[in-house]
Amino acid sequence: MAAPELKFDDAYWEGLVEEYKDLMRDNPRSYVYVPLADALVYLGRINEAIEALSWGLTHLPESRAAKIMLAELLYDIGDMAGARLLLEDVVGRWPDLLEAASLLCRIYEMEGEIESAGTLAESLLDYYPNSSSVKEMVQYYTPQSPPRAIAPTERAIAPTERAIAPTAMEKELTDSRLSGGSETDEEKGGELRALETILENIDHIKIEEQGDDG
Repeated sequence: MAAPELKFDDAYWEGLVEEYKDLMRDNPRSYVYVPLADALVYLGRINEAIEALSWGLTHLPESRAAKIMLAELLYDIGDMAGARLLLEDVVGRWPDLLEAASLLCRIYEMEGEIESAGTLAESLLDYYPNSSSVKEMVQYYTPQSPPRAIAPTERAIAPTERAIAPTAMEKELTDSRLSGGSETDEEKGGELRALETILENIDHIKIEEQGDDG
């Protein structure tokens, strides 16, 4: 018999939001603000997600996952300057992060800096020489290339999609607290550090798989 399909409704995400807020009250300097923002996005509470990420980055400014997620949200609400500032910082320090670079290319194009977009796209070939998606980006943003293969209204590579099921870590955190389970500070700290790694890798894994097809 096939396993029943899991459905995650608003009540589930509301519960996660409260769980993450409880964890933040216990430890304000934790990376739990990233999955908190993610849960808020699922609920359509974009402004609250932006506030959570902005607040978290003032305390833990080295989070790549938070910067990329915040840049995507700012891009979606039309704050190109804010998104560009974050993405240029990320790409400058971690030039192989494809999601950040692809969105930054899109912003450069929208601001009329097609040469900057082309240079950035070409630099990605150093890290993803066999990726069909990266090759399409280079073709699109390099003026001397053949006719553009991607519609100007589309991003070369879409940013993080939020319509995936919750991570096992998210579910485990909720189930543990609802069941009254107790954790040591060391165990809790390890889980929180793992949250950011999970969120950073979800899209990177997808993109690598896409690159392998190329």
